[in-house]
Amino acid sequence: MPDLMTIAFMIALSSVTAAGMVAFVGRTHRHEGAPQTAATLVCYGMTYLSISLMASAGHVRWFLAAYGFFACGQSCWIWALHRFHQLRPPYALLVVLPIVSVLGLSLDSISASLRVQLISSLFLGYEVWALYLLTVRRAEAMNRGTMVLIVGTLMFAAALLLRLHTPVVSLTLRDTAASTPPLLLSFVILSIAMHFKSTGFLMMCHERKQVLLDRMANVDVLTELPNRRALMHSLEHVWQQCQRCHTPLSVLMVDVDHFKRVNDACGHPEGDKVLAQISRVLQSHVRPSDIVGRYGGEEFVIACPHTASAEAQVLAERLCAQVRSAVSAHHDTSAWPITISVGLHVCLPGDGQTLEDIVLQADQALYHAKADGRNRVHLLTPSPGTRFGT
Repeated sequence: MPDLMTIAFMIALSSVTAAGMVAFVGRTHRHEGAPQTAATLVCYGMTYLSISLMASAGHVRWFLAAYGFFACGQSCWIWALHRFHQLRPPYALLVVLPIVSVLGLSLDSISASLRVQLISSLFLGYEVWALYLLTVRRAEAMNRGTMVLIVGTLMFAAALLLRLHTPVVSLTLRDTAASTPPLLLSFVILSIAMHFKSTGFLMMCHERKQVLLDRMANVDVLTELPNRRALMHSLEHVWQQCQRCHTPLSVLMVDVDHFKRVNDACGHPEGDKVLAQISRVLQSHVRPSDIVGRYGGEEFVIACPHTASAEAQVLAERLCAQVRSAVSAHHDTSAWPITISVGLHVCLPGDGQTLEDIVLQADQALYHAKADGRNRVHLLTPSPGTRFGT
């Protein structure tokens, strides 16, 4: 069976290797806690290197160094989690932990075993803090990386509990480093937990990056509405749903009237604010089951599943009134009010319409609304016997 010095040295080497991996792979996540995570693993590696030297030399300074490095690692880990979740780290508490650990172990007024138990309890409290950050204060939904980190944190806590039950005779005797089964088991658990932490952190960074990429591909940056790609995908889904349920689908094509005048007179930044305000008005006056998306430029599309023409027309009229009152009140366009025109098309199951037909018919209805004087709703009613997709 390997002795304590060999095991500690192997764990130290493994920790430093993991730190290098985190520093290299996570170099694009330096603002999300990657440097602090790498520093955590380096501190853990120095901890076990100190333990290896303590097992060899048996001097108290290596015991103090081991706990000091471990305390620094715990502080860096809490710092990393705060950075990842965009929280302000409590720097005072993070600096105090290593100082308290070394000073507490240096006290001769209490037994060595009690000193180690008190400091280990403090370390255990930091693991509870980490669990709080991973479960309660997390910024995103629970993902695989977070689950791996939680498992690693629980393993760390279990190893510290084992350490609490490992007797310590003296900080100056080589017997302190005796290879007792609980101590060796705690070292093995800590080694595995460190790799869970490094792997879980990198997984969290990757999953966050993937979420951001998906958002960039599907969400319009200005209005925070689904962009055209995501809108058409959702529209196809609700149309299939309405066909299965044999219910109508109402589609509203919305266009901002004379929007070019806003850009020319007030500038494009003001025009962007108008579009963002209109998008908020549209979102706030539809049902949760309805879909609102930016079709392009100053055009929006609203899909209302299981909605007949009468109900959809009431919604369209209400949106026209709300945009005219709410948006004009927030922007300096006294020379002309900001209004919208709405083209309404109601799709019925079994009429042979494709997704392209639906959008085309709504666009034609919008054309009629603008031709009739703008700031109005036009319901396009296909002539009897009209068949689409032929």
